[in-house]
Amino acid sequence: MPRALSEARRRFLAVNGAAFLVSVALSGTLGELFATRLASRMPLGIVFGALQLAVLLLSSWWYDRTLSRHADPLVDLMRHRAELVHPSLPQPGPAGAMSRGPYSPQGRRR
Repeated sequence: MPRALSEARRRFLAVNGAAFLVSVALSGTLGELFATRLASRMPLGIVFGALQLAVLLLSSWWYDRTLSRHADPLVDLMRHRAELVHPSLPQPGPAGAMSRGPYSPQGRRR
């Protein structure tokens, strides 16, 4: 499981890091290029920023999908094996049974 997680993490960071570095390099060397306006009167820097946001959103979706396909089945398998070894592990109770704070429902007594 760690290998599947680390490969997906490396790809995610490489894609987003490369997009960020390209935009930083372009803005640092060709700053006036980002100020030029396109036919729709929108600065090119806004277009590059929107493209970088699109890359981030798509790669986040891809990362989530990859982990759902590769890591989640492994986690389920590990849980199943743990239940076979220790079938009497305590299960969490209903959410309403737990108090909301460190004190009893009657409040703190002084």
